[in-house]
Amino acid sequence: MAEVRRRDALSARRTISSDHWANHLKAHEKDVKIVPIFLLGVGQSTLGEGRKERDNKASQLLQRYGLSSESGLFVRNEKDLLSVDIHKVDGFVIFACCSKRFSPLIYLAETGKPVIIVAGEDTYSNAVETYQYLADHPNVRLSLTPVEVKAEIKAIKPAKLFERIRICLFDAGEWKLNGAAWLRNPLIQGKLNIVTIGKERLVEAYQRADRNKAENLANQWMKDTEVREPSLENVVSSARLYLAMKSIVREEKADVAYVLWCGQFTKDLGTKMCFALAKLADDGIPVGCWRGENLLPLLMLNSVSKKPIFVAEVFTQKGNVITIRHCFAPTMLAEGRPVLRNWRDMRGTVTAYCRLPGGEATLVSCGIGDRMIVTRGRVIDCRDLGGENCRMTVWIKIQDQNVIRRFAARELAMVYGDYTKELRETARRFGIKVL
Repeated sequence: MAEVRRRDALSARRTISSDHWANHLKAHEKDVKIVPIFLLGVGQSTLGEGRKERDNKASQLLQRYGLSSESGLFVRNEKDLLSVDIHKVDGFVIFACCSKRFSPLIYLAETGKPVIIVAGEDTYSNAVETYQYLADHPNVRLSLTPVEVKAEIKAIKPAKLFERIRICLFDAGEWKLNGAAWLRNPLIQGKLNIVTIGKERLVEAYQRADRNKAENLANQWMKDTEVREPSLENVVSSARLYLAMKSIVREEKADVAYVLWCGQFTKDLGTKMCFALAKLADDGIPVGCWRGENLLPLLMLNSVSKKPIFVAEVFTQKGNVITIRHCFAPTMLAEGRPVLRNWRDMRGTVTAYCRLPGGEATLVSCGIGDRMIVTRGRVIDCRDLGGENCRMTVWIKIQDQNVIRRFAARELAMVYGDYTKELRETARRFGIKVL
């Protein structure tokens, strides 16, 4: 019974989204408007001609496909379609309840906004006829099942959200690696709302951090974990850094924190950032660290799953099993108590080894171009290899071995659960080719 309760508690921690990101998503999802359109024509609609019968059938369809009935539009003639205010709409779901071609549909398709044509069992022919009329527009899709339609609708929301999120980029400007995805990826560069936090501002906030608060946090963190090498003073330093970074994120009214190689800050701070990043991630702030190749995967996985994300890099491969590794993870993912360790073997630093549990997971790999890999796998082991290795090395059995040959980047992001359908649709909205 105790083991069952432990598993239930672990599952709850992994599936309940944090207040910070979940509230942010909800606030912006309210602004996403999807308009269901019923093409009725005259005298041939599969919904029937009586108003009461039509409304009941339409309501059942909307409920089945997870759509609101408040904004549905019944179209009998072309004038009805022209009444849509396209500037206030983010996407359209079309129920082809008749075979008539309405020419203003081309006007909707040419907006570039998602147009999802529902092909139900009794409307398949009509749906294909409508799709054929608009098929030369890449934003128009034919969907066969409620699952497909819901995945496409869900993908519209992250695309809308990305227009509004604000990202704190912690970068001292010292890393000259030309391959940094943050600097070269055309999907990122100039398209996200970014504020750069340099070394001087971070160090100042670190020195200003309330030591009493930091000590209280450190004592609590040490009670909640198994402590190996780090001293109380080491953990206090991590707590001060956590408070400093969180204060900056709040001051900037930001939603995401990304560190472009934390080694730029180690000497001036006197500590590594790993454990502070883990605790920020526990607070629900999407957090990434390294060259930036895992930024889009991090944002996409957070948006569609609303779960904590493990950002990592590919390490080894044997058959259909790969290992991925990194020096921090949201501690809420840990199976059992996290273990406080030095970062690799560097004295005075703190990170947490979290034994990540087994189970189905979705992985996303996206480099500096327009290609992305979205795949499923199963976590089969997690170890701390010690020495110069990152603290968490995770063994994952990939569903399709051929996918391993097509990884687009060394960095990736992972979430527990299957979100492949939603992610493929989200990627498509961004113009990313899913390999």
